[in-house]
Amino acid sequence: MLSIRARLVLGFAVLLGLLFAVAAVPLQRLEDLTARTHDIVDRQVQLAILSQRANQHAQAAAIGLLNLMQTAQREARVPQYAAMDAELAAADRAVAGLEMAMLTPALRIDLERIGDLRRRYGELFQATVELIEIEGSAPARRHFEDRTQKVLNTLLFETQALEARLQQAMQAELEQLRLAATNARRLVILLALGALTAGAFMAWAIARSIVRPVGEAVAIAGRIAGGDYQTLIPAGKHDEIGALMGSLATMRDSIASREERISRLAYVDLLTGLPNRTRFLEILGQLPAGSRGAVLMLGIDRFAPINNALGHAVGDRLLCEIAARLCLAQGGNCVLARLWGDEFAMLLEDADQAVAALHAERVLAALRAPMMVDDQRLDIDASIGIALYPRQGESNTALLRRADLAMAGAKRRHAGYLVSTGNENEPPHEELSLIGEMREALARGEFLLHYQPKLDLAQQRITAAEALVRWRHPEKGTIPPGRFIPFAEQTGFIREITPWVLARVIADAAQWRRDGIDVVASANLSAFDLLNRDLVGLVRRLLDEYTLPADRLCLEITESALMDEPELALQHLKELAALGIKLSIDDYGSGQASLAYVKTLPVHELKIDRAFVDGVDTDTRNAAIVRSTILLCRELGLTVVAEGAETPAELAWLRTNGCDLVQGYVVARPLPLEDFLPWVRDFRPASSDLECSVS
Repeated sequence: MLSIRARLVLGFAVLLGLLFAVAAVPLQRLEDLTARTHDIVDRQVQLAILSQRANQHAQAAAIGLLNLMQTAQREARVPQYAAMDAELAAADRAVAGLEMAMLTPALRIDLERIGDLRRRYGELFQATVELIEIEGSAPARRHFEDRTQKVLNTLLFETQALEARLQQAMQAELEQLRLAATNARRLVILLALGALTAGAFMAWAIARSIVRPVGEAVAIAGRIAGGDYQTLIPAGKHDEIGALMGSLATMRDSIASREERISRLAYVDLLTGLPNRTRFLEILGQLPAGSRGAVLMLGIDRFAPINNALGHAVGDRLLCEIAARLCLAQGGNCVLARLWGDEFAMLLEDADQAVAALHAERVLAALRAPMMVDDQRLDIDASIGIALYPRQGESNTALLRRADLAMAGAKRRHAGYLVSTGNENEPPHEELSLIGEMREALARGEFLLHYQPKLDLAQQRITAAEALVRWRHPEKGTIPPGRFIPFAEQTGFIREITPWVLARVIADAAQWRRDGIDVVASANLSAFDLLNRDLVGLVRRLLDEYTLPADRLCLEITESALMDEPELALQHLKELAALGIKLSIDDYGSGQASLAYVKTLPVHELKIDRAFVDGVDTDTRNAAIVRSTILLCRELGLTVVAEGAETPAELAWLRTNGCDLVQGYVVARPLPLEDFLPWVRDFRPASSDLECSVS
């Protein structure tokens, strides 16, 4: 099989040969026609000239003879004889020239007759001349008129007829030349048409031999592009098309291999080999309408401490062992996937709540058996949240959210697993919209501070105030911190709010001090803030910038903020305490801090959570808790603050039992700065039944 290059070269060579033939044949025919035309014209002209000469010389001789008969003196006639002989000789030469020409047989017969007439005319001419010399002019004239002139006229007629026939013969030959030229043109046209036909056929044949396999290759490439990697690719011949087909086969195999790797990367968790979150959501989305089942979300309890203590390599091997056990615990109608970190998801089709609960118990039992990882025995537990579909949501996000919230509830209750009721606390949509607006709100200056006073029960004056952030939304009005601070902490945006709060609080406290208002300003720190390595430097810089003594600032920390990374939190607290800043544990009693842990903290006060202050004058249990806390703080040298007091009876009980400070509506609501300062200046304790002075 010729290659495409060889076929193209051969095709062009044949086309060039045909074009050369089309050009060469007309040139040769043209040269032949030109040469023949020249021959015909030259010969016919020569014959015509010879014929004319024969007539002319014969007539000239006749005229000389007439003149001779009119000349009386012999001496005068002698020169005329020479002239007549020359004319007759010239006529003979012309006739001889005609006899030598290549004439047709008919013309040659005519020429023989003219020759006979010329000889007879010569004899009669000579006889006439002799009569002139012997007998005189009169007998010679009679002889010329009776005989010589008749032969001369016949000779002239025949010569003219020969000349006419020569012209006709030349016209016939020219007509043949025209026919030959026409035939030559026809031949050229036929050759050109033949060359075009042959060229078109060769072009079609070559194009067909190229286009058909190329079209087949294009179709194959299209099928490959459409994802058909099983399409058969013909081997092809040993030419460029064969090489193209081989390249297509290689491309198909390479694309299939790459897509398999990409699909694995996109849909498979590389650590455990399980389907990942994307694949799990895709499977959820492909569930037929009206189907029912359950989505289970599993989270490993206390995985982070294990990962931190033993290292990520051990944590990864632990996750692989967990995935292996989960695979063994699954049934045939269950889809298992790893979502991220230590969270796994399971999809049970055609399962009700009872089946899902049994499956969760089986999974938990499989995970609770001791695991050996790197010769270390690890005992783990897990929490599972169950969401049923379509009862608790038909969308993927709704199901996973319900299962996630149920899992979080199971962790809090240490219940192993929990079935979603659909009533779990979720942020309202309007609050979710606030998350995206917080950054712009901070830039536009929509955040502001309210200060809630703290009453010193012993001195009966305001000695401290807690700064509380408010959001003055242009459309929703003033938004309390409980509606956006939790989301700021979840998203990490609290790290941008806290520096602004600290700067405002320290600036305000410095201004109070310059104005003679002896009030300690308090600001709250979240877990993100307390673990921020730049926190101490930020506070030190702000204190120096506004020239505020450190003991005029109090930072309040919740118990939960101390539990995430206690060593780093304790280090930062010690550094802040070393600056002279007052430290307070907020919401004491609502968290998980032990008394032994509190003893080690460099704090100055405890704030009893409002849950224990509420009804302390009537609830004996709350009273016992608050009383014991006050005694504990007194023994530890800590100031105790009761927050959330709302009634004069609660205030009186707290004063009687030795509480140091009270914060709550019974003293004052949180006030904007422009209202807080006049209120502090004008504050006068009414009596033991102090009432709220600001509504």
